[in-house]
Formats: sequence, structure tokens, C-alpha cells
Amino acid sequence: MNRMNIIRKVAMAVMLCISAVAMAQSGDKLFMEGQQLQQTMTAAAQRAAINKFKAAKVAYTTADKKKMCDNQIAICYKNINSLSGRRVRTTGKAATTTTTAASTRFALSQNDVLFDGDTSGSLNIQVEAPNTEWSFSVPSGVDGTENFLRVTRSNDAKSIDIAVQANNKTIEREQVINVVYDGKTEVVKVKQEGKSVRLSTNYNQLEIGLKGGKKSIEVYTNSDSTITSNYDQCWYIESKPDWVEYSVEVNKRKGLFGELGSALKKAVTGSATEAEAADIKTTNVKLVFQGIDKKSPEYNTGRKGEIIFASQDKRFRLAITQQK
Repeated sequence: MNRMNIIRKVAMAVMLCISAVAMAQSGDKLFMEGQQLQQTMTAAAQRAAINKFKAAKVAYTTADKKKMCDNQIAICYKNINSLSGRRVRTTGKAATTTTTAASTRFALSQNDVLFDGDTSGSLNIQVEAPNTEWSFSVPSGVDGTENFLRVTRSNDAKSIDIAVQANNKTIEREQVINVVYDGKTEVVKVKQEGKSVRLSTNYNQLEIGLKGGKKSIEVYTNSDSTITSNYDQCWYIESKPDWVEYSVEVNKRKGLFGELGSALKKAVTGSATEAEAADIKTTNVKLVFQGIDKKSPEYNTGRKGEIIFASQDKRFRLAITQQK
């Protein structure tokens, strides 16, 4: 009986040795396959090599062999790191990955800005860049417009501050800001509306007799536009009755005595208006009204109309009544 037990134990030991040898051989085979895959520097090949080394680690029975597999696995993760910009962090036997690569995004919080023309204003635009090595420049105004932007870079280099003063002209102005990082340029288009246009005449309405006649009026505006089709004036007549004609006379430019006299006159008559503002341009306009034929029904009823003066986005209506 004791002899049989001894034989069984010997047989089991032999089988265990054979199994260990087979597993060691399997581990060696897997390890070598992992090393071959490891030579190909692609992320997919490195991951396949990691799987081989993990399988070899399971097959190996000695601590030294298992440690050897862990070392190769760590090398594969480092290779992946260099290939994809990801850092591999190993903790003991397990390995995990964490994304640590810096963002390569370069962008602005907005690329188009519009300011009101009647007041000063400011705005902050965020700059997203991998680091603070970005710069900006402010070229001359677009289409010959004046330089009106005041641009500064924030202390933390994460934004730019844009400031403008009120526009002293009624014409819209535009300028750009070029923000540059690593050869790439983001453009901010900044527009500022013109100051509000004012437009009026020294009459709100006119009354003309049936025989027609002539009337001189003054047109007031602060517009900085130029209408070449209307004698280079900064206004034009958008519409009028066909029984009214007009012609432009000489522009009036206020001198000191002219300003005082005109202001005094209007103050006395109670008609002082914005016409005396420093930025107002005054134009003399002669209106000619045709008479109404006695045979026309309008000779008894009279007729009404209006002249619409226009300058940029502003309109002024002068009412006309022709009757007995």
C-alpha cells in the first residue's frame, strides 16, 4: 500500500514538472511574440504586444518572469504615450492611462463686434491658446477709415480688452484686430456705427397760394455723407409732388457774427433749434410751386403733398398745402 502511494506521488510530481515546463514554454512563446509586436511602432501593435505580455505573465510561475512581463508592458504604454500624446501612469501591477496632453485649440470667444456710435464702449474677448505665447496687432482702419480702437492684452494673457470713444462722424467705421499664435491668425472684425443723423428744415409745413410761387428754405443736417447726384450735398430729396421743383443754393457756413445773429433771431422768434449745433451743415434750397389751373377740380379743393428729405437712415417730411 505504501509502495502504491509512493508511485502515485512520483507520478504526480512528474506530471507537475511536465505541466510547469509546458507552461514555461508557452510563456516564453507568448513573451517572444509580444517582443516582435513591440518592434512595430503603432498604437495598435503596442496594445497587441501588451496582451501577449499579460498572457505570458499568467503562464509564468516565477516572480522574476512575471516582473519581466510587467516591465515590457510599461514600455509598451510609454510607446503609446509618445505616439498619441497621452501619458501612461502605472500603479503596481495594473496600468492606467490619463490624458495630460495640453490642448492645441486656438480660438476667440467672438470674431465680430459692433459698437454704438453715440457713446463710448468697451468689450472683453477671451483668447483660448495652448500657452501665453500669442500676440495681436491692429492694422489701419478698413477702407481708409480712421484708427479708432484701443486694444490691450490682459495681465493673465487670457483675453484682450477693446475700447472705443463715441464716433464723431455719422459714417460707420471699421477696423480689425489680428490675434496670432504659432503662425495661425484669428481676426476680430470691429464695427462702430456712426453717430445719429439729424435732419430738419426751418419749416415743418408750408402754405402756398393757388397761383404757386417760390419759397426759400434751409435744410439742416449733421450727416457726413456725400450725395454726388445732389450737388455733392449730404442729403437728397427722396420724393416730392410732381408740381414742386427745387434747386440747391450755396451752402451756408457759420462765422462768429453769423452764428450770433442767427441765434439771436431764432431766440427772439422762439424757433431756436438744433440747427445752431456746431456739427450742423446748412443748405439753402429754393422751392418752386406750380399754380393750379382754374379748370382743374383742385382749384376749388386745393391740394396737399409732402417733400421727403433723406440723409443716410434719417427722413424728414415737409408738409405742403396749396389752396386759396
